[in-house]
Amino acid sequence: MSRYFRSWMDEPMMDSEANILNEEYARGIVEFMKVAGNQPRVLKSGKLKCSCSICRNSRNVAVEIVWHHLYSNGFTPGYKIWYLHGETNYDHGSSSEPRVTEFLGDTTEVDVGVGTVEMVNDAFRENVQYGSEEREEPNLEAGRFFGMLDAAKHPLYKGCKEGHSPLSSATRLMTIKTDHNLSEECVVAITEWAKDLLPEDNLLPASYYEVQKLVAGLGLPYKVIDVCIDNCMLYWREDENRNRCRFCRKPRYQETSGRVPIPYKHMWYLPITDRLKRLYTSQRMAEAMRWHAEHRQDGDITHPSDAEAWKHFQSLYPDFAYERRNVYLGLCTDGFNPFGKHGRKYSLWPVIVTPYNLPPSLVYA
Repeated sequence: MSRYFRSWMDEPMMDSEANILNEEYARGIVEFMKVAGNQPRVLKSGKLKCSCSICRNSRNVAVEIVWHHLYSNGFTPGYKIWYLHGETNYDHGSSSEPRVTEFLGDTTEVDVGVGTVEMVNDAFRENVQYGSEEREEPNLEAGRFFGMLDAAKHPLYKGCKEGHSPLSSATRLMTIKTDHNLSEECVVAITEWAKDLLPEDNLLPASYYEVQKLVAGLGLPYKVIDVCIDNCMLYWREDENRNRCRFCRKPRYQETSGRVPIPYKHMWYLPITDRLKRLYTSQRMAEAMRWHAEHRQDGDITHPSDAEAWKHFQSLYPDFAYERRNVYLGLCTDGFNPFGKHGRKYSLWPVIVTPYNLPPSLVYA
């Protein structure tokens, strides 16, 4: 496994075999204290913000106590750029400035741990307390998301095969329903039958509603937007209540006798903002989102960030390129007929947006 930027912060602080402090962790703490202890205000007061996993940079304490806390409690997860302790000689993506990350390895060789269980661990290891000072809780959206992801950590029943959880069972049921075009009643029957076969303490969702609810926690909202029959415009935002196209003047809805209007054409839209936020919800995935600026280049083009077009874009927009957490998106689309030659009047044009911040193993997965 290649070593990446301050990887000791992601490893256990104790050597499990020798039951002593991990050597790499100890060296990392010495490095941190050299940076933090050289600040003029620290030299003057003898105090600094403690970065242990409990204080989390929220308390100013004596330097010797910080040493004790870091050796006893571990280091604050994710605090890899020590900007609260005087570290300023790092860049956000520019190739002309000194970098503390120049020895960063290609994270495609590292298990970046972006599965559901790892995301849960990333979230819940943040929820620690110190005395009466409680860390700020995740917002409502993030809290709901992590609550649903927690279903991935528990086995379906005691002693079941590894990998089977309430979440995996619910997603499998929904996949079967979709692949075989099953009715809700059929899924309910399958769920009830399977639940009767399992031990009594099983956590299989008891109804189709619970299956939907569990899977919906992992999903994100989508919208169905009406479209002009000739693709002139979307009936969206300020045009949401229009009944005719602003350009060709053709009607929005078909002529029917029913009470519910039926549009001639519509599209499914998956809002991108929430999905981009989700990429920064997990600490490990957030690190992978900086890969485009932190990986080593060996002269071969293995990723768009290695190409001249990418570098040309950065030269045109240096302010954008300076912040490596900014998101680079690639967009592609292509049309196809979902029903083959028997449905010539039907076509689909999916538009796919890909975040190119990620390493090739995740971009092209």
